[in-house]
Amino acid sequence: MNLLWQDFAKCEKIQNRIALRDSQGNLFSWKEVTGLINAFAEQLKHQGIKKGSGIALCGRNSENLLFLYLAAIQLGARALGINPAFSAQKCASIFENSQIDFYYLDQTAIHLQDDLKKISEKRGVELTLPHYSNLSSLSPLGTTFSFTKDDYQSLPVTMTLTSGSTGLPKAVVHSLQAHLENAAGVCELMHFQATDSYLLSLPIYHVSGQGIIWRWLQSAAVLHFVEDDFYESLSQVTHASLVPTQAQRFLQYLAEHPENTYQTQHVLLGGASIPVALTQALTQANIQSYCGYGMTEMASTIFAKKADASSGVGQPLPKRIFKLVNDEICLKGAGLALGYWHKDGIKPLTNEEGFFATKDKGIWKDNELFIIGRVDNQFISGGENIQPEEIEAILKEHPFIKQVFVLPISDVEFGHRPVAMVELNTAFNEENILIIKNWLLGKLEKFKHPIAYYLLESEKFQNQGSIKISRNLLQKELEKLV
Repeated sequence: MNLLWQDFAKCEKIQNRIALRDSQGNLFSWKEVTGLINAFAEQLKHQGIKKGSGIALCGRNSENLLFLYLAAIQLGARALGINPAFSAQKCASIFENSQIDFYYLDQTAIHLQDDLKKISEKRGVELTLPHYSNLSSLSPLGTTFSFTKDDYQSLPVTMTLTSGSTGLPKAVVHSLQAHLENAAGVCELMHFQATDSYLLSLPIYHVSGQGIIWRWLQSAAVLHFVEDDFYESLSQVTHASLVPTQAQRFLQYLAEHPENTYQTQHVLLGGASIPVALTQALTQANIQSYCGYGMTEMASTIFAKKADASSGVGQPLPKRIFKLVNDEICLKGAGLALGYWHKDGIKPLTNEEGFFATKDKGIWKDNELFIIGRVDNQFISGGENIQPEEIEAILKEHPFIKQVFVLPISDVEFGHRPVAMVELNTAFNEENILIIKNWLLGKLEKFKHPIAYYLLESEKFQNQGSIKISRNLLQKELEKLV
């Protein structure tokens, strides 16, 4: 069986259509893109990569990383994206746990090179590869692994690290079929077709960034890399996936550049709770937004809907199945991972009924799902259960609050009490915090009111390209402040 890009390169109706716009504004056809993937596959083969090899791709979004990701899959290898903000020691531990044979560092990860060579001798050989611009003239005939139908369903081709966990993250393993089935549902929801374009707005080392790649491939559309100005690049595509902060900043960009025209028509929001005011503002800008809920273990988006006045995330996309067990969301169906990678084999993530228990809490109301928090974020205060996300959702309705996290601090009398770490749209001072406190009266039970507010310096916890701020890091910072 051919891979999608191979079919596109062979099809006379498709092969000369534009497939990709790089970060310099250069355009590439499907025939040229496939030629580059094949050229990288040749480079990988000559350096010893074959079916089953583990390859770590360390860096921020770049054309080289994209072509390597697809070339590794084309050879039947396992591609694992790694955040270049990780330490060399953490990378080396991930290499060992995920049985990585080779690794590639792009220019944003080159600072890891010397340390990795010292500490990862037992696991991982650094790949030396030319820049994609030096391979564009090569023949579109390349090395490939011959995929069978069973390979589509069961061969591990990607490994994606879970986020927000304590200790070393787990590597979630997906097949080609899982990625393609997940993409199909999102493409249908967002009306993403061959004539459209999608911005690679989220990092490849996150499942959300990979989801963009597979939607592009599923639809034979056009993929845009971010050029010098993120929001100018965003204005040049029809579709994008954004976290709420990015969407808000895009609206500010449009307001500051009223003379500019923009192509953006569809925006999928996720990665955090989504304020209704934000989706309404996007509608006023003639941009259709969608509220989504997804996770690494399901290859990205699971539930989604056209944004409306409700804070729910809609119904499951086609071929996804869910149930609630004691309010915990359990899932199976399209996009489900093969399992977690372990040295002694892939460890299944499902129970005896084939469901994956997400540790996310939800309720089904008015024919849609509402996410109410993480099972493991809940804490007890004076015998009462407190779900931080419930408090956060209400606080985010205040116009002063840009971002907020509610966390527990130890208390002799109550066990724990809630406090808030906030980033404001205005000055962080006693007067503005008092306004917020007074506004909160009557909106929550008294025991859920934060007893203190601390300044959230988000840049400390969110490296460029990150999607979520780690609650674990925030908790450590809070302990220092207290």
